[in-house]
Amino acid sequence: MSPHRTFRDATSRLWNAWDVIPAWGERRRQDRRIASGQHDVERRLANRRRRQGELRIALPPRLAGGWLAFECGDERRRLAPIPEQWHELSEEQLRALLQRAEQLPPRRRRLVE
Repeated sequence: MSPHRTFRDATSRLWNAWDVIPAWGERRRQDRRIASGQHDVERRLANRRRRQGELRIALPPRLAGGWLAFECGDERRRLAPIPEQWHELSEEQLRALLQRAEQLPPRRRRLVE
């Protein structure tokens, strides 16, 4: 289970922070396929590991190692890479990380919840 922290910002708003380590993303950084002959094509076609239906999302390289997520109400932020030992930082240090974090658009509301 990943660490989770709550802290208050300079205006006393309560924030949640947790690390996100993607296990579902596309981990390849580049296309490794090299056209080196018919044998390689046959070997790839025979390999069934990629034939299973699974969700893979191409992540930008800066997010491939994970990020620190912040959330307060509808406001969301993200900081990558995950700072070392972030879960042991003081509230003041967490506020400094929050200031450096990239602001994200609010979550889209579902029609049915």
